[in-house]
Amino acid sequence: PPVALLRVSWVAEATRVQIAHEAPVVGGWSDWQQGYGFQFWMSRHGYRGDGAYGQFCVVLPEQDAVLAITSETVDMQKVLDLAWEHLLPAFGAGPLPGGEAADAALADRLTRLAAPPAEGKPAPADRAQDWNTVFTPHGGTCVDQPTLTAIEVDPGGRVTLVDDGDRLELAPAAAQSGWTVVDEPVPVAVSGGWTDAETLVVDVAFLETPHHLLVTCSLGERTFTARWRTQPLHAGPLRRMRAPVQSEGT
Repeated sequence: PPVALLRVSWVAEATRVQIAHEAPVVGGWSDWQQGYGFQFWMSRHGYRGDGAYGQFCVVLPEQDAVLAITSETVDMQKVLDLAWEHLLPAFGAGPLPGGEAADAALADRLTRLAAPPAEGKPAPADRAQDWNTVFTPHGGTCVDQPTLTAIEVDPGGRVTLVDDGDRLELAPAAAQSGWTVVDEPVPVAVSGGWTDAETLVVDVAFLETPHHLLVTCSLGERTFTARWRTQPLHAGPLRRMRAPVQSEGT
């Protein structure tokens, strides 16, 4: 048979129920109880591919639409609930009339969207030299990220994470722009500052993942704590917190 027909047949098989769910959850059937095909979940509307923490590719054949969603959430059902509540009713056979003002307002809002930077001020001028030091994990080990063994801070506020022998040099914690992007060895955005003369707080967003590492350095004890806002699925050094590298032809 022609290749096109084989592709249509494969999609039809992949996107119909191959494994059924027998019992509903409390409150009714969720999107995870519509059945599973070949690498695709069936949904209450259409079908979808899922990724951890709310990464979705939702295909809606009846609406001739695809939703691509990136998130940082452990409540993935809530994301789909919002899509069915707000997006699905808006699909129609043609453009909605009289929406020019709403479209302009949405476009304006999108141009101004930004992640809020971490709270904090520049290093206290009379204590800047005190912060030229190395911080070790509070309690001896960083529980959330055991490979993170030290954090170095220089007088200018530049922060370096020492993780599994790697040195991840970040921009000054209290950058005036709010967020500063560092591309290597791992793509991150950094924001932070001093919440008081004894405490430095840094938010490290790993740009190719859903994850933020929140770091707090305490001058009095020369120790730090670090916790994930959403715990990664797999433990390992920070250099792995990036998108997989694909070879040519993949």
